[in-house]
Amino acid sequence: MKYLFTIIASLFVLTTSAQDIVQQEVAPRKNIKERLAAPAERDSLTMVYETVRITEQGDAANIVNNNLQANVKAVSGYRIVIFMSNTQTARRDAVMAQENFAAIFPQEHSYLTYENPYFKVAVGNCTSHEEAMILLGRLRGTFPKAFIMRENIEMTEFTR
Repeated sequence: MKYLFTIIASLFVLTTSAQDIVQQEVAPRKNIKERLAAPAERDSLTMVYETVRITEQGDAANIVNNNLQANVKAVSGYRIVIFMSNTQTARRDAVMAQENFAAIFPQEHSYLTYENPYFKVAVGNCTSHEEAMILLGRLRGTFPKAFIMRENIEMTEFTR
């Protein structure tokens, strides 16, 4: 009887260990946004150089100028939403989020809007999704729930 109990206990331990291994191997990979937003992994033997180089093509400035001269009112672009809520204190919380953002990132513009039933604070004027992802990566440390949203951006916003 003692021998049978030992065998059953051993089988139980082996099956639970095998299940743990299978669950670890099947864990989903992080998507590209999570990997870009995550800080670089370091160990004692690896040197990590965290330099991002962005080259703006000369055509981007020409496109903005041409659209301004052609009286184009707005273009499709991207902004980062750092706050969105519909609670009773949403307006006050949105103003606080906007003030917090302005104190930390004074060079970036922020926009507080009300779209029934949500108060929303969005930042940046990004013309491409890649530009928005870079801005999102900069903001994730301070605003972990921030996300990218497609919006129509007035042309005058690019000239401020």
